[in-house]
Amino acid sequence: MPNVTGRVSAAFVEANGQTRLSDRFHAYPLKIAKAFPFEGGQLGVYVMDASPGIMSGDHYELDWRFGEQTNVFITNQSYTKVHPSRAEAGAAGETMPVLSRQKQTLRLQRGSYVEYMPEPLMLYKDAAFLSSTEVHLEPGSALLMSDVVCPGRTQRGEVFQYDRFQNKLSVFYSGELIYSGRQRIEPARQRLGGIGSWGAYTHSGTLYLFSDLADAALAERLREFIQLEVRDNTAQAHMPMPAERLYTGVSRTYKHGLVLSILGHKVYEIQRLLDAAWQWLRRELFDKPPLLVRK
Repeated sequence: MPNVTGRVSAAFVEANGQTRLSDRFHAYPLKIAKAFPFEGGQLGVYVMDASPGIMSGDHYELDWRFGEQTNVFITNQSYTKVHPSRAEAGAAGETMPVLSRQKQTLRLQRGSYVEYMPEPLMLYKDAAFLSSTEVHLEPGSALLMSDVVCPGRTQRGEVFQYDRFQNKLSVFYSGELIYSGRQRIEPARQRLGGIGSWGAYTHSGTLYLFSDLADAALAERLREFIQLEVRDNTAQAHMPMPAERLYTGVSRTYKHGLVLSILGHKVYEIQRLLDAAWQWLRRELFDKPPLLVRK
């Protein structure tokens, strides 16, 4: 197994309507750079990577524990950049990339509310990256989580030139598996432009909601909202956006969850739509005001 080269571990508690960090630990190059209060007792947390990005063979671990009735928003300061993987000889003499890895664990106790909104993931040419996230929820807890994946440094012509990207998400509710997502992309071995794959799109974005309140009626309302946003304006700039620029879908998980999936060509277009859906869910489902996050 690779060495752990970056680690964040944090626990949160609620007291008198305010959430605070009760315990924290970080190991270079990761650190909790800032923690500050938002309105309504919500605590904002910024994670910083002091290195140029995830290098070949690096292994990051992030462990988050949210106590009862805590209210937390987590993000990072910039893109997660995955650098090229060096090659080494395998057991049979073949050349294999040295994988980079990231493992995340989120544990939400009863009544906790968490928004986990990291900046996009960018996979450089020849990068080989394995990402694994495991979520454990107790009844009454809620998680809103997003991810955006870029195909490379597109201004340099890097589009699907990475070696491999594997992404795994497992969500448990009271110990029962309610969602399992698996993704494995190897551009050199797959026809990404084919039917049932990426087609002409290059960037992807996903917004996950896991909550007791997620049901079929909410899924339909979210679909209607997304259709209006795509057709009429972007989330923040209120500028026309051709519908074909983005391909969207809303699906329900096995229990207690919704997934909004977006394919597009530009990060900012995907992020605007994800932000609009996130703010809509904050308002419609949790009666929370808009949250402005400055970076």
